[in-house]
Amino acid sequence: MNHSLPLDTLRDQLRLQLVVLGEEKQAFLDAHAPKQESERKQIYQFITEYVQFVEKELKSSDERLPSTVFIGCEVTISYLDDATSDTFKIVYPHDADPEQNNISFLSPVGRQLLMSRIEDIISVETPAGAMRMRMLHIQ
Repeated sequence: MNHSLPLDTLRDQLRLQLVVLGEEKQAFLDAHAPKQESERKQIYQFITEYVQFVEKELKSSDERLPSTVFIGCEVTISYLDDATSDTFKIVYPHDADPEQNNISFLSPVGRQLLMSRIEDIISVETPAGAMRMRMLHIQ
């Protein structure tokens, strides 16, 4: 998703996400969620939260959409601990490729970045410990 696209195109892409994650949620879960009940329930709840968020954002003012992270966005973040930065693309699980900085929206980092806005401070728990980052740019 490229926020430099016309807003109508962005809105169309978000509506398509609502179809994939809303109307076809069970098929999506079957393809991408683990069979373990507790993890599957967490993913179900997260997807439900994202769908509700997208529905709300589609009803809001057009100015908010370009400053919000959705699936398909490329985001640049700054790590607050060491002032370095990274750029990631938030993608569906089947498109994830960490070597290309394409991260699944269901990954720990992807879950924290999704639905954030420019200038938000995000804290992500990783196996290496907690990381704090600031959302710098969304495209």
